Amino acid sequence: MRNRRTPVLLALIAGLTALAPSAYAEEGAAGSAGSPSGAAHMPGAAMRLSVVRPQENATDTTTLHCRPAGGSHPDPAAACAALDRAGGDFDALGETAPQTTVCTMQYAPVRVRADGVWQGRTVDYGETFSNACVAAAETDGVFDFEPR
Repeated sequence: MRNRRTPVLLALIAGLTALAPSAYAEEGAAGSAGSPSGAAHMPGAAMRLSVVRPQENATDTTTLHCRPAGGSHPDPAAACAALDRAGGDFDALGETAPQTTVCTMQYAPVRVRADGVWQGRTVDYGETFSNACVAAAETDGVFDFEPR
């Protein structure tokens, strides 16, 4: 069953982050000399991540918040670090980390989705992988979570 509050919360966060850049710009103009490219003043992230396993008729969903790291994701700090390395680009996940995971060639397709806000930008990502192991490995662990 889908949580009815999630879209409302994501819309609220998106609205707040849309209003926030002017405050960050004023604050950043005075204080950006001490921080590289004003990174300390950037808004964080709030996303809902899901993994759909059609063969099992199952959907696993978790939330991820960054700056500060949190949410129901089992390792939010590592997931936020992976997204930071990729510049928030889900398509670039896994490209910056060495590939150390070995997955079987089992074909059990999974569809991953992420929607929400990353540093003021709307996130709407979806991709299909050959199995859950490949999905976790190629997204640098962002979609590596157990059923909730």
